[in-house]
Amino acid sequence: MKKLIFIIVFLSCTTNQANIENIGKVSTTTKKIVNNSTTTTTTIYDSEEHYLRLDNFEEAWENSLKEPITLSEEEKELTQYLYSLWTWKGDKWTPENENFYKLKVNGQICRRIWNSMGYAWVDEIHPIENMFTDGYVVTQRYICITNSDNGRESLFGAPFYYQDKWWVYQDYKFSWDQIDCKNPCGTSVQNFATRVLIDLDDEIYKTTLPDS
Repeated sequence: MKKLIFIIVFLSCTTNQANIENIGKVSTTTKKIVNNSTTTTTTIYDSEEHYLRLDNFEEAWENSLKEPITLSEEEKELTQYLYSLWTWKGDKWTPENENFYKLKVNGQICRRIWNSMGYAWVDEIHPIENMFTDGYVVTQRYICITNSDNGRESLFGAPFYYQDKWWVYQDYKFSWDQIDCKNPCGTSVQNFATRVLIDLDDEIYKTTLPDS
């Protein structure tokens, strides 16, 4: 009887130890059919390592950010005034009626979109905090039809005024050699963007502060 109790206790401890070792891990089971017989394979997915990859990438990205830019009070005032004009005022079905429906960047015509789940990480901290930016994370606001290989590019965040010019962020193809990331490293970020100049002949340059 004592042997039976010992065996039950031993099996219980063994099971609990296995559960402790597998905390943070998710198992997936797949089946293969080979020569009309079925075999089962179990794969352990380590969620702790997954989050470590993401954390390492975020740290590397933040270490790679450019020096932040600072807007003057006049630049902030004009940028804020632009936002008051730029904020969506109509319905989502008629975007062509919105102010600054089109932006011209590198000769490309980019058209504004009402709403998007898309976002990008930019290579510097956005100089203005607003509903379209959170540090270096900015939301997708325009879609451009281009002659590039992917046939489409996007603009992210709201425009801002800096050094007598209007700027916005445009996506580009990310390269792993631009960051120094500890191992393991990985990311779920789909888009990366950098600051680009809005063409000088774009309508946005007609924006001026109203007479006080």
